[in-house]
Amino acid sequence: MLKNWKDIGIALALAILTWYLLTGREKVEAWVDMSVEMSNAPEGLIIRKGLISKIEVRVRGPKGLVRSLDRRKWTYSLDVSHLKVGENLVDIDRERIPLSMAYEVVEVKPSRLILSVDRLAKKELPVAAEWRGTLPRDFRLLEIKTVPELVEVRGAERLVKPMTQVRVLLQNDFEDPPAIWTDDVPIKLADGVEANPGQVKMTLRFGPEVKTMWVGVPVRLSTTLGTTAQTSVKNVRVQVEAPLPLLREAQAGHDIPGLVALVKVPGGLKPGRHALPYEVEAPAGVRVVSTKGESVTVVIRK
Repeated sequence: MLKNWKDIGIALALAILTWYLLTGREKVEAWVDMSVEMSNAPEGLIIRKGLISKIEVRVRGPKGLVRSLDRRKWTYSLDVSHLKVGENLVDIDRERIPLSMAYEVVEVKPSRLILSVDRLAKKELPVAAEWRGTLPRDFRLLEIKTVPELVEVRGAERLVKPMTQVRVLLQNDFEDPPAIWTDDVPIKLADGVEANPGQVKMTLRFGPEVKTMWVGVPVRLSTTLGTTAQTSVKNVRVQVEAPLPLLREAQAGHDIPGLVALVKVPGGLKPGRHALPYEVEAPAGVRVVSTKGESVTVVIRK
């Protein structure tokens, strides 16, 4: 009985070995993806278009070995040492496909590449910043700037050479605009051109909308001790540049806070009428453009 079991075991082992040898010799085909990397890239040149990230290789080989191909990451080294400016026809060299002699390369897709090559150019260019958006009534953009103000662009000569600036665009609506707003904004360029740095810090400065208008400004006297004086007018006409909300108050008959025509009355003046100059003092955000007349009449009393 034991002898029979030994014979059965030997027969089973021989059957398994025979099956393995037969299936191992069976030839099958499969497609294998291989990533493409450049080697021996010529200095001063850039591939503008035509370069691909992977190729597909159809291989034939023993079934057991072919099944194991998908377990590895394969890379094809594309030799670009002979590239020249213009259109270059580059064949996929089957001899450089990193497979052992146990495999047969049946087909490669694509089998050749058409590479457009240009000279590599660099240039330092100014950054032109633009903002598009909405603001509340009576607000405006006062200033826009970037840091850095210059960036280096790098790419194909035919693309870089005609460039005179790089543009950055910010699109944002502000319901309650801050005095200063800052954020990083990427630089968008044509394919084949890159910037260093790839983004800039954009700063926007907002403020109230201003307008120039003639307004009435109250006259204030500055007198020395013991001098009694009064003016013949309560207001003078002054042209100012000021925020619209303040000008609306002025149109409604209200004074602009901090805006006065100051008359300094020197001591020792005799009683009577005197024409004295005045100086307009304006608060922050208000600019005096011009005045009507340079003096007011001041009456000195005994």
